Amino acid sequence: MNAKFDSEAGIRAYYDQAPYPNYPLETTHADNADALYLHNLVTPYYLRNQRVIASAGKRILDAGCGSGFTSLALAQANPGARIVGIDLSERSLAVARERLAFHGFKSAEFHALPIERVGELGEDFDLINCDEVLYLLPDPGVGLAALAGVLAPDGILRANLHDRHQRAPLFRAQQAFALLNAVGKVEGEARYALVSDVMESLGDRVFLKQSCWGYAGEEHRYAEWIAMNYLLEGDKGFTIPELFAMLRQANLEFVCMLQWPEWELVNLFKEPTLLPPQFAQIYRSASPEVRLHLYELFHGNHRLIDFWCAHPGRGRPYQPLARWSAPELAAARVHLHPQLCTEQLKADLRASLAQNNDFQMNRYLRAPRGGEFTLDSLIARGLLPLWEGPQPLETLIENWVAAVCTETEATGGAVDPERLRGDLLNFVAYGERFAYFLVERAA
Repeated sequence: MNAKFDSEAGIRAYYDQAPYPNYPLETTHADNADALYLHNLVTPYYLRNQRVIASAGKRILDAGCGSGFTSLALAQANPGARIVGIDLSERSLAVARERLAFHGFKSAEFHALPIERVGELGEDFDLINCDEVLYLLPDPGVGLAALAGVLAPDGILRANLHDRHQRAPLFRAQQAFALLNAVGKVEGEARYALVSDVMESLGDRVFLKQSCWGYAGEEHRYAEWIAMNYLLEGDKGFTIPELFAMLRQANLEFVCMLQWPEWELVNLFKEPTLLPPQFAQIYRSASPEVRLHLYELFHGNHRLIDFWCAHPGRGRPYQPLARWSAPELAAARVHLHPQLCTEQLKADLRASLAQNNDFQMNRYLRAPRGGEFTLDSLIARGLLPLWEGPQPLETLIENWVAAVCTETEATGGAVDPERLRGDLLNFVAYGERFAYFLVERAA
């Protein structure tokens, strides 16, 4: 490890020199539904408990907040929540205070404090965000345990680690340029020019050029990108088993990955529903840790092992809608995720229905799956009441089935009401898998 990152003072000096990330103050997350979705307490709380929670009055900690760009996402995603940020760098904290105040969040608090001493705040938090920090700490497990100590009993902690497999070429590049800088006594801005000049001049078949330069497109021309990939000091990679060992050491329980559908092992197969029999048997009995570890060994395409975790034994076990009893379904209530329940989306949906067109919801929200999510016009009509507020599931289905049957009979047609019920319920269940539709069972 570079000597600068062997101490708290070294890390502080590094980020005092260059607060990160370097986004202009006016840059906002307000129109970035994906960022808001992933930073909204509603998302992990539902995945943990299959219940909906309001953000007003909740306490949210941004641990290692840097220049406050993620703190802003947390504030904008969680209306009425109290935002607290900690960081080592006073210069970064000054930028964070200015950023949050610029966007109207003047009550946000920021403290110069290392993660390992977060307990000195003297309070606990309903949501803790620790993004792009743990892998820089001398001992990430100690940092994770400290955060567990200030996590409220039913709180959710989000953190991440660099994936050793995916980032292996960049670790080699970091070593190469650390050696070049040391031998050549290259310092300051000249280090960025050295990286750019060397990587551009390497032959196209050189491994590092192929594996970790061209894929970045134009990003590699920016000094901050070079700094956080080729010149990053103290960078370390981890594996899924190492993550789960840290969680056990901190007495925390894994909830899921932030982009959990992208980590589904069976989706690596040509036909996910026709798995090799022996593999299918192993898969069914495998723990989440084993499944995720197999995924990273087979594919390993994610830079970050980005996860939610919580205190063990506090959550309500997740139950797919297909396993709910008839009385549970009859008593259920459906909500839209807040990042879908917008006036603009509702207006666009109504306009699409007026033209009897299918509606592409992924134009508005792609997280966590990144693929298409299409409402055909008939299904969309059944779901439209959700944009007015939460609905009893049974009422939502019955009203839609009755309306479709009435219209069809008026034109001399015929439909099967039970098939219609099944179609709408199946679509709600499909959207619920991505926490787009939040379906609560009665208490």
